[in-house]
Amino acid sequence: MRIDRLEVATSTDTMEMRLHPRITVVTGLGQQEREALTAELASSLGSGRPGLSTDLLEESGRILLVQRPIDGPPCVIDALNGDDVTDAFTLANGIVSIAGTLGVRHNELRSFVRLGAHNTKTEQLRDELINRLGRLDQDRLWSAALTLAEVEVEVAKQERASTDAPSESHEAFVDAIEDCHLEVQRANERIENTRASLTASSATLAVLAFVGALFFHPLAAIPFLLLSVGCAGVSYYNYKQLELATQAEVAVLNAAGLESYLNLQVIQVEKLTARPEITTGVGGVLKLEEIQAFAQQCWQELVGVVPLEWAVAHRREIEAAACGRYRGAAAITDPAEMVDRIHHHLGRVGNQLKESLPAVLDDPFTILDDFDVAAVLSMVTDHAHTGQVVLMTDDPRVVGWGYQLQERFSAAVLVLGDTHTRSAPPIIQNAMGRQSDTSTQIAARIWS
Repeated sequence: MRIDRLEVATSTDTMEMRLHPRITVVTGLGQQEREALTAELASSLGSGRPGLSTDLLEESGRILLVQRPIDGPPCVIDALNGDDVTDAFTLANGIVSIAGTLGVRHNELRSFVRLGAHNTKTEQLRDELINRLGRLDQDRLWSAALTLAEVEVEVAKQERASTDAPSESHEAFVDAIEDCHLEVQRANERIENTRASLTASSATLAVLAFVGALFFHPLAAIPFLLLSVGCAGVSYYNYKQLELATQAEVAVLNAAGLESYLNLQVIQVEKLTARPEITTGVGGVLKLEEIQAFAQQCWQELVGVVPLEWAVAHRREIEAAACGRYRGAAAITDPAEMVDRIHHHLGRVGNQLKESLPAVLDDPFTILDDFDVAAVLSMVTDHAHTGQVVLMTDDPRVVGWGYQLQERFSAAVLVLGDTHTRSAPPIIQNAMGRQSDTSTQIAARIWS
């Protein structure tokens, strides 16, 4: 997945930036501007925001136009045939997200595509939270998580059961359903009890009719034939009664909103076997809602406002922090470690998902010597054959290398912002890079 064009529309103006499909070197930006641009790139791949549109190139060659108008719903268009493929990139919650359909959560998208020598404020907060949970008693932490998860699962089951179970209007049909089912059973019993005798009688009468016609007179066969037809009529009548009883049962089941008689039986069994300690408050026994509230209270007293889903998603990092083995996104000072992290990052964004995502390297070259820079640029060149890399740096070694590739049309160098000015107002943005008016001013400097 490569970004070809990024467009930001406001009520008065429209600005765009084009990226090289392989390597783009962005220079002239300070740290805050680089963070703002990274947020825009990540947001264009995720849920985005009104006015932020992008053109994407899939590995299959398909071009996707992700359009997010200011005053309308987002849509995704196949540029080749003009088909609207928005549904293919719409999540269960109704949000249109390219990266979301690849399995990357919207609040982790920026940290997934970006690697820098210094972590962002969002990554710092995430690391602080992981380390704080790592300092807790892990047995107590995950026991509380398991208890809350089990209670929430039970709540979901009860909600589904209350939705699927017969209401009072359904209960009014129970007697009618039982009567109709009894008639079906009686019809089946009549067929089973008379099938063998009627078949044998019909066959015997047919043989007697043949013997009478052969040895006496053809008219002698008529009484036997009439009796044989009578046996067949009785058999037909029994099958017809079964059909009518079945139709009557189906009609009553449909009126009650049930699929089958077995469905009613299952519901009645579930009602009989339901655990009274979580379905009633009689006798001082806790209701399910009270158990859920107590489990949530215990969880919040232990971890604060951390959602259970977030803690479970980061369980591996939390357990590593408990053992003192969590590195996180702290600033990297070892050149060898930086080179290894860059190699791992390029492999993650390129191979972990079914579609690669652009890799953003946010000035990781400051602590590297010339030999390490050459090794990293070689890795970037190899990765660019299958993925897209955006390098944000003012390092003259990288910028000069970018200009050399640009002469061969293998890369693009974008000089953005004011190369002589590094001061900027504080940036205010959330995990997905949605910016306030202050950060909008910073973004304006990027696009200028």
